[in-house]
Amino acid sequence: MSGREKFAVFTIDVETFSDTGCLYEAGIKVAEDMLDGLDEYIRILERYGIKATMFTVCEAAQIARDAIADYIRRGHKLAVHGLDHTAPLDMNDEQFWRQTKEAKARLEEMFGVTVRGFRAPFFSLDNRKLEILRSLGFQYDASRTEFGGARHGGRMDMSDFAQLLAGMFRQNGFYECGISCQKMFGQMMPISGGGYTRLMNWMFLKPVIRKYLAMSDYYVFYLHPFELSHRTAPHIKGLRSYDRYYLTRGLSVFPDRIVSIIEMLKEEGYRFVTFEELVDIMESRRVGAR
Repeated sequence: MSGREKFAVFTIDVETFSDTGCLYEAGIKVAEDMLDGLDEYIRILERYGIKATMFTVCEAAQIARDAIADYIRRGHKLAVHGLDHTAPLDMNDEQFWRQTKEAKARLEEMFGVTVRGFRAPFFSLDNRKLEILRSLGFQYDASRTEFGGARHGGRMDMSDFAQLLAGMFRQNGFYECGISCQKMFGQMMPISGGGYTRLMNWMFLKPVIRKYLAMSDYYVFYLHPFELSHRTAPHIKGLRSYDRYYLTRGLSVFPDRIVSIIEMLKEEGYRFVTFEELVDIMESRRVGAR
């Protein structure tokens, strides 16, 4: 373990099962929301004293309102994941401004907190949309990915930002916080949760994550409620074979993988924080350095 301080952030994209990419893009609506997976995730994290950052779609917030309010009271943090699950790069700037402003206002009114962060559905964001977030009063975004295969994924140029950690950047008081990626098979691949961690062969992936954690100072984990739900997903006709594979593969082993990653992070001396806490830490260091 190195002497430098290392930070781990555990997040969840709080969205309904119908918001899952392959269903949303096909316009398929299902009655089962699978939001009980949020409860299971919080149970796992709280066993280790970890607080989550909950990037929340407004519709899902309404459905799980009581649970989210309780988790906020227990120290977990709320952030925006959209008015709905539309990819921001599928919207023009005015639409994105209007919908994101409304989503922020709705969540703040619903839960009586100030929302400081945003994560784009599908990690779909670019520098123009980033400036819109800044204009709306957000302090950080968590949409950056170096994975070129993300659906609707955007590219953000960080050349005008100061890099603070392996995936965290700052410019004029605004922070961009990426998901963790590692080079595999000749390209950058996410090792930060979601389907990537669930679908890959664990005997291959675990040592890759362990090596990354030993060398890095920043790790982000994320998932979706359906991936930890105890409910049975409905059979959906007309899905492509890969989409059916994505929706079902690895669900039973995912909780154990989350615990394994948490244990690896503890062994490497990572400090567990929310994005809100991490931004505050970086801001206080900047003030102290003056």
